[in-house]
Amino acid sequence: MQNQPENISEFLNLLPEIVFEIDSELKLKFLNQSFEKNLGYSIADAINKKIELEKIIHPDDLERIKNSLFENFKGNIVSGNSYNIFDKWGKLRTLEVYNSHIIKNNKIVGLRCIAIDITEKQEIQKKLEEKEEHYRQIYQNSPIPYHSLDINAQILDINPAWEKVMRYARNEVIGKNFSLFVSENHQEKFSKSFTTFKDKGDADGVELELITKDKRKIWANFYGKAEYTYNRQFYKSHCMFNDITLQKKSEQTLIDSEHRLRELNATKDKFFSIIAHDLKNPFNDLMGFTQLLALNIDKYDKSKIEQFVKIIHQSSRLAYNLLENLLDWSRAQTGTLKFNPEKININKLIEENIELLESTARNKNIKIYSELSNDLNVIADKNMVRTIIRNLVSNAIKYTNQGGIIKIQNYIGKDYCELSIVDNGIGISPEYIDKLFKIDESFSTIGTEREKGTGLGLILCKEFVEKNGGELWVKSQPNKGSTFTFTLPLPEPEF
Repeated sequence: MQNQPENISEFLNLLPEIVFEIDSELKLKFLNQSFEKNLGYSIADAINKKIELEKIIHPDDLERIKNSLFENFKGNIVSGNSYNIFDKWGKLRTLEVYNSHIIKNNKIVGLRCIAIDITEKQEIQKKLEEKEEHYRQIYQNSPIPYHSLDINAQILDINPAWEKVMRYARNEVIGKNFSLFVSENHQEKFSKSFTTFKDKGDADGVELELITKDKRKIWANFYGKAEYTYNRQFYKSHCMFNDITLQKKSEQTLIDSEHRLRELNATKDKFFSIIAHDLKNPFNDLMGFTQLLALNIDKYDKSKIEQFVKIIHQSSRLAYNLLENLLDWSRAQTGTLKFNPEKININKLIEENIELLESTARNKNIKIYSELSNDLNVIADKNMVRTIIRNLVSNAIKYTNQGGIIKIQNYIGKDYCELSIVDNGIGISPEYIDKLFKIDESFSTIGTEREKGTGLGLILCKEFVEKNGGELWVKSQPNKGSTFTFTLPLPEPEF
């Protein structure tokens, strides 16, 4: 694969976040290129201690950093703190730092850290808070919409602010039932809350969705008091409301932002998990078995050498596939992956992948059959579809027993094509299916011959399928097999 990193350091240099390692003596042992790109300081100067920390760390945060390091080397995990740092040009930046322990011989020998620049996020948050304060002042200093209702919820009176908000003139609403101005999905809520209001005598924070004259939906937060006759009979209401539409939108924006931050943190954790564990394991196998071969080549018989070569090949394939997925995933997350949809022939891509994976399937005596329609074309990015097919077929091989069968089938819809990879392997339990495509769920199963995986391939497949305007789903039964199906758009018909 072109542009493939030759080592882990080069791969870490692809990350936009600052990655660094320090030892127990607080000496920097590693810094990636993002340190120079983001802060402007030389990596060599930082590692050789030519940069004084007191000059780049804000005085208010220096003691906090020291306490954090002290706690981490005591064995506690103190992670996710924010610190203010001066870059080379004197600009104050806020970095959110996450770290994990580097352990050798059951002893903490260092920290592996990632620093995310959240300066822009904090500036946006500050602007949002300033805007919220601005709107609050506007509400406080402007007339508040008011209306009064009779016992049957008919409108008795409104003020000019009500007219302005609801876009109705006074003579258009007096005598009308207020429920006419409540959205359909809040009719029942209004009826119940008005009944309670008449009995209780006040309303505090009742939220309803209203429909204005120009058919806009607005959120209103109601406060009111009831007026009674001398014998405690409800006479009319006195209600005011605030237009909280912007507040509702802001709440939804914050919910969406929190969800996105959770995904980003899960992505970061997944990267470090793969780098720290999954990417290291196949290289350990490679080094161990090649060393054994080198030291005992004259002692081992042919069957032993064949066994070792098979293990080395499997470890190499695992490392290569994992690195391919990592590179594609990192480009997808950073927005550097090019998307070039075009008319492509699926039959050729399937044939390429069958040839690529034929030796792996042959080692398990697995047969792969393509049952596709002739000249099946779709509109999609060829490289992404190639990655999707490679991962799904590889997974089918991994989770199919010796002598199994894998079928690749298709179905043509009105404007889409369904492609299915069907196996008769070990299947997936229902409780695990929902976890397959979630970045924040750690789920990976050992293959039928102890093949290892990370779950990253399926996550990448889902992202690529959706990028091409399709969907990906799975049907599976334990011990009966699995069917992974995804859709891609068909070309416009030619006349």
